[in-house]
Amino acid sequence: MIGAFWAVLFPFVMSAAVWIMARSRAKDRKGFAAIMVFACAVELAVALGLTLCDLSGVQFGISSIPCVGGLGLHFMYTGFRGVFGVVTAFAWLVTALFSCGYMKNDTNVIRYDIFNLLTLGATMGIFYAADLFTLFFFFEMMSFTSFLWVAHRQTREALHAAGTYLGIAVAGGMSILMGLFIVYDRLGTLYFDAMYGQAVALMERGAGMGWLFAAAGCMFVGFGAKAGAFPVHVWLPDSYTEAPAPATALLSAVLSKTGVFGILLLTLDVLPTQGGWGAFLLIVGVVTMAAGGIRGVLSGSLKTTLAYSSMSQIGFVLTGVGMQSLLAEFLMASANAGHAQSEQVAEIVTVFGMAVNGTFLHMLNHALVKLVLFMAAGVIFAHVGSYDLNQVRGFGRRKPFLLAVFVLAAAGVGGIPLLNGYVSKTLLHESIAEYAGLLETAAAHGAVMAATPVMMRAVEALFLFSGGLTVAYMTKLFVVLFVGKNSDKKVQEAYEAKHSYASLPTKIAIGACALPIPLIGVLPDLVAKPLAEYGLVQFGLSELLAHHQDNMHYYSLKNLSGALISIAAGAVIYLLVVRFWMQGRLFSNRHDKGYRELFPAWLNPEKYVYRAVLYTAVPFVLGIAARILDSMVDTAVVILRRTIYRDRALPYELPEGNWATHSIGCSMERVRLLYYAVMRKEGYAPKNYAHKLALKSTDIFENFHIIERSLSFGLFMFCVGLGLTMIYLLVVN
Repeated sequence: MIGAFWAVLFPFVMSAAVWIMARSRAKDRKGFAAIMVFACAVELAVALGLTLCDLSGVQFGISSIPCVGGLGLHFMYTGFRGVFGVVTAFAWLVTALFSCGYMKNDTNVIRYDIFNLLTLGATMGIFYAADLFTLFFFFEMMSFTSFLWVAHRQTREALHAAGTYLGIAVAGGMSILMGLFIVYDRLGTLYFDAMYGQAVALMERGAGMGWLFAAAGCMFVGFGAKAGAFPVHVWLPDSYTEAPAPATALLSAVLSKTGVFGILLLTLDVLPTQGGWGAFLLIVGVVTMAAGGIRGVLSGSLKTTLAYSSMSQIGFVLTGVGMQSLLAEFLMASANAGHAQSEQVAEIVTVFGMAVNGTFLHMLNHALVKLVLFMAAGVIFAHVGSYDLNQVRGFGRRKPFLLAVFVLAAAGVGGIPLLNGYVSKTLLHESIAEYAGLLETAAAHGAVMAATPVMMRAVEALFLFSGGLTVAYMTKLFVVLFVGKNSDKKVQEAYEAKHSYASLPTKIAIGACALPIPLIGVLPDLVAKPLAEYGLVQFGLSELLAHHQDNMHYYSLKNLSGALISIAAGAVIYLLVVRFWMQGRLFSNRHDKGYRELFPAWLNPEKYVYRAVLYTAVPFVLGIAARILDSMVDTAVVILRRTIYRDRALPYELPEGNWATHSIGCSMERVRLLYYAVMRKEGYAPKNYAHKLALKSTDIFENFHIIERSLSFGLFMFCVGLGLTMIYLLVVN
């Protein structure tokens, strides 16, 4: 009952233990590195234990922490959550091993370790969340704890990147919260298991889905920002560049998947079978993968190229999520038509399974390859001190281990046959191509869907083109590191002389991530199929996946053709853009001037769009609005004083004081004069009581104004108001 709860709680306990030990003993980096490896190993054992218990038939219920936020926190275990729980713990373990060598001379390492464990607990809380509120709670926690990763170096650039990261995270969190309110109002529940039934019932009643679309749009801002989807990706390049290499690996491999996880839950539980939502995700996915790929090709930095590569691969995943929604709409429409043949329904189900399986596997594959690539980039940075392509050029020569793992990861993410990325990209590509054919058949019968055959053919072309972009920028990095030589011969000789460039824990960490890459590609039915069946059994798709994979011939000429087209496109892009434009040459080294950053600085959306709008345009517009409102209030006061609340004119203008002090002073003067007359006293001299009272009045009111402007008076009045409110509530109740 509490298995998932312990997987979430343990990292928080360990972070507190590390903090206590850091305060009570000398900060021995080796000791704390061992503690981090131990904590991550235990977390991986807990996650694997949950999976083994589930496979052995143990039934997991929903565990809860009551009273948190008024709704409580709730956790559950399913196959999908279990797989990504294991992936998360595994990623933290290998990066902890990698950090033993990479961060041994770094500053503020204990702080990094504490927030690293806090982020691990928050991430596990997201994947094991049983309801939307729990997911939101840990999602926000993860954003704030991972913020310290980006700001870790505390340089001006790091703080700038961290500010952007936190600003996008806070804005996204508020958007998710607004969407959460709408979902709860429309569906009456935030539990994932119940939301699907309520959404289906809402559709069956014919109720409008507009508010749910609005909620999904709000939440997409937050989840899409964390995933790195266009156009809320602006935090990604600088954050990935400034964060330490272990943190960057986790940002790309795991934290981006939390955003995709949120979008998946929206698609499956809040807007099931809504083709319009699927078309939106498909368009966003295609734009994201193409924009990220283009930016990766044009980049002159190793880590920035990998950052935009992550953005592009998330676009592939979002394309798969959009395909799931579109195919679900198509399947529902065919079932409701009543005249669809069983063969046609089976074909739709098979294509739907391709999209589901391809999405899941590409999330997993991307996590593995980005762990390898970013840790390899960290090894290079540790020796070179820069990510500039001209500086790292030639570093990988005569380093067989680095060559092997980099080629596996780069070719894997590029979709080269016999590696993991080929399997997932083939499934996604075939789902797009087959769906386009289904749409053509449906259009011939007059059916209207959210997508059209022309649109899907364009999506297929952009999908293959984006695959070519991946091949191009990965080829660029491979040539830079392992083929080309540094322009400085002495530097190149120093690079080639570095034989102990990586410690044993570092090689174990990178090798452990690289090992599954060829296994998934060579043995898709033995490795990918069981993973997909187990991971997606929560959606009732195990039989479906088994059906379509038994008939999926990955290495048939038809399926290989998509990969071959992308490889050919990648070769052309590399030759024309990288060799000819970026280096100023085509086939010769004679005019090599190094690698240039081709992307124009004026197209930076963070600087010239987001910061310009949020820091300049919005304050300017709001300032004008505030001045207009202030002028309206002043005008209203003047009008009221000249009409309804017009001041009563005095018979003469008082030189000082007000009518009360003047009247009382004059009266006192007359009484004194009368007293002198009655008593027949002589020597009467006016005392000018009106002047004295005017001075006293001014002094008293000035003291009152000083008190009113004081903090003590404000707090006192707040307490008085609070007390009156409590008395009112007691009387009413």
